[in-house]
Amino acid sequence: MSVLFIGKRFYTNRDALRERYGRIYQLPWHWADVGLRTRLWLIDYHSREKASVVDGALDVLSTPVFSGAAIGRAAVELFSRKRIDEMPRVVVASGDCYIGLLAYRIARRLRARLVFDVYDKYDEFEGYHRFFGFDSFDFLLRRADARLFASRALMENLGANQGSNHLVPNGLDSSRFRPLDRLASRRALGLAEDTSIVGYFGGMEPDRGVQDLIAAVSRLRARGSPLELLLGGKPPADLDLNVPGVRFAGDVPYERMPAMLASCDLLAIPYRRSAFMDAGASNKIAEAIACQRPIVATRTPNLTMNFPEQAERLGELLAEPGDSEDLARAIQAQLAERRMVHMPPGMDWSSISATLAAELALTPEAPFARRL
Repeated sequence: MSVLFIGKRFYTNRDALRERYGRIYQLPWHWADVGLRTRLWLIDYHSREKASVVDGALDVLSTPVFSGAAIGRAAVELFSRKRIDEMPRVVVASGDCYIGLLAYRIARRLRARLVFDVYDKYDEFEGYHRFFGFDSFDFLLRRADARLFASRALMENLGANQGSNHLVPNGLDSSRFRPLDRLASRRALGLAEDTSIVGYFGGMEPDRGVQDLIAAVSRLRARGSPLELLLGGKPPADLDLNVPGVRFAGDVPYERMPAMLASCDLLAIPYRRSAFMDAGASNKIAEAIACQRPIVATRTPNLTMNFPEQAERLGELLAEPGDSEDLARAIQAQLAERRMVHMPPGMDWSSISATLAAELALTPEAPFARRL
């Protein structure tokens, strides 16, 4: 059995290669680690760097998107003269529809199976276009031999009557995200030890609800609460962070994230309702739970469908999306109660990759059935 995994190098403001980040890196890495021949080809939309590395048993190649290296690699994959037992029998595409179309052509050329990984609603991406009316997202959903969905909402909305569908949540590195001492983390980061801190780290587009979170904290401070908001990420130009009580940490490096999370009294997930956010499966929810920090969140499908037991446990402590006053109420209530939730089983990448390999029959002994 041989697998070619094609993914986006930079996504969700992270570098899959350098940070060994997310499903695009962790799924193929764990497959290779247990003996499944796997290669990872990363498409780089943001830099001109070509990189080739070997990480354990995984061979990784990263190529700039419009480059001779990318064209050459595509030609090698499309017109390979390797022995049949050395060719990829499975091609996995993860990142967007353009990568999906490339993987589709390679898979069909090699008579391999195409697995389309849908970790977000790709037709809501800013760069998605229907050229000459061609809906590549719908095309790939229909033509893929198997589909992977990061969220339950995505699978229910897009996977109906589509054949082989698999829920593959965004997992976490349990060796990295784990309970850490709050005060020790604050000392390491130079944060005040005697202040209540609410933290948010991640995307700051309007539907992430960061503006609602800033307004909620401002309301509580105006009522006398000595509360601070610690933010990390890449803010849009129109987001005003020059607000009393708001401390902006910049785009926090991935290796510092566990300490940042552990330093907070509460971790906020203030999402608004939108087609894009409702279909998502945010990494930060599992990371917050793994670090054993109390969560303050809004009642959106990103939480309630992907972590239903945890959402039920939070109950009345969840706020209404887009309502800064109700979010202020939830923050105040959670600071007083600090109600915890526990991690669902099997959220580490090792377990997720093993479960998926079994579902897809990705084992050296059992060839993956092909549609010729």
